[in-house]
Amino acid sequence: MKRVLSVLLLCTVILSGCKGKTADGDGNKGSSVGEFTLAMQAEASLDPLKTKHETAALVFDLVYDSLVYVDREMRAVPYLAKSCTVSDDGLTISFSLNEGIYWHDGAALTSSDVEHTIRQIRTLGEDSIYFERLRYIEEIVVRDMYHFDLRLTTPHITVLNLLDFPIVPCHRTDLDTTMVGTGQYKLEAYTPQKNMTLIKNENWSLSEPPQMERIHVKMIERSADAASMVKIGEVTAVASHFKSVGGLGIGENMQITHFPTLEYEFIGFNFENRFLSSANVRRAIAYGIDREKIIEDVFLQYGSAACVPVPPSAYLYIGGEGDITKRDTEKAKGLLFADGFNLEDGKMRKEGEESGIVLTLLVNEENEMRKKYARIVQENLKEIGIQTEIYTLPFAEYKEKLFSGEFDMYVGGCKFSADLSYGFLITDTGIQNGYHSEEMAAALSGLGPQRTDETIIAAYKAFQEVFLQEMPFAGITFLDGALVHTAALRGMEAPAASKLYRNIGKWYLE
Repeated sequence: MKRVLSVLLLCTVILSGCKGKTADGDGNKGSSVGEFTLAMQAEASLDPLKTKHETAALVFDLVYDSLVYVDREMRAVPYLAKSCTVSDDGLTISFSLNEGIYWHDGAALTSSDVEHTIRQIRTLGEDSIYFERLRYIEEIVVRDMYHFDLRLTTPHITVLNLLDFPIVPCHRTDLDTTMVGTGQYKLEAYTPQKNMTLIKNENWSLSEPPQMERIHVKMIERSADAASMVKIGEVTAVASHFKSVGGLGIGENMQITHFPTLEYEFIGFNFENRFLSSANVRRAIAYGIDREKIIEDVFLQYGSAACVPVPPSAYLYIGGEGDITKRDTEKAKGLLFADGFNLEDGKMRKEGEESGIVLTLLVNEENEMRKKYARIVQENLKEIGIQTEIYTLPFAEYKEKLFSGEFDMYVGGCKFSADLSYGFLITDTGIQNGYHSEEMAAALSGLGPQRTDETIIAAYKAFQEVFLQEMPFAGITFLDGALVHTAALRGMEAPAASKLYRNIGKWYLE
């Protein structure tokens, strides 16, 4: 018997959004819906499955809807999908689509469109940014117009978080040059490589139709250019990386709103090193790092301190009290003392040994921020009696040494996928040299087959507890993105990493 998925898609009604404020709608004087201007990097094709740039994908999300979207807490929320059930073996997820959803040309959305979209992504392969999101899907089986099954290669309930890719119509073959979606906005005009105009879709039914009549979109060469355009008033809002806005300065007419990302910075370990083979030493290093200083001095406060590889904004996160977010030098020293080390002349050494703990720290020379926080880590660890030698190398040499195991520690970073899978870093096929753990293997295997909110949370809690005991690497922070916008913009909800402009229909200018 199939079980209703209680954590992600059990609801059968999608909550309606509230109307945005207007000049005469609620007595808010001086407010106006207005017409906004967004910016995106120019694309060779208007087909959303072929997009290469994040700024374009965010704009295309206004025209094309997805089965789900991922909210700020990393939950998959129903969108085109109304509900789903999971088979007892966890290998089949059966979906029901919302009925009465229409493409901008008047045709009805059906299961065949979902099947066509998945087939198109597979055909594009690595040329589509969405290809990796299909890695757990073995096949799609259409049962009727509004019902289909996804059959998985392995039980993996958080696969739902990967299903926020745009659904395209199976009856159109001209999507390279036009846009036909089901979204809250539709294409009104387009000048290749220059600009486009979107007009609101009065028939959009996943929420109330947007208040704003039109959205103008400017094409740009680089995403970094758009933040400057906000500053001079040419663009209303644009998503940017904090590196692009760090030196920009905040103008009188602009504001920056942070949003969570899945970009994670960490210190990696070589378990074949005689010191780092001890969990106590690895944990001491984790406690010895001043994450708050790194976030403030290096990442300009665009980040949230985290040791475990689960975003602090996620509902699966164990919480600040359970995680290592603040430096604790006494606890760090205590772990080293428990391992038989003594602090002599500022160095942690064992009885009879002349030298203390001395470790190399590898960093790639092209990344100025990582070089800067490598020095902070070096200073931090010196205070707990661990000496480090920083080796700065070109990325090609840095990467070669990682995979050949010629390092003690390294400064690293990655961007997790929305399903929060960790095998590429933690398992013995990753670059954590020499790390083998039956406890971690069991914790990782427990993440996939869960069915309910309660058991999923319990599985991720167990994983994080094992992580903190074994410390396969020491996390530093999950970085924030930057939504740069005019200071007059109102009505924004706290943005999530998925579909940053999803509630644009509530925006207004004051």
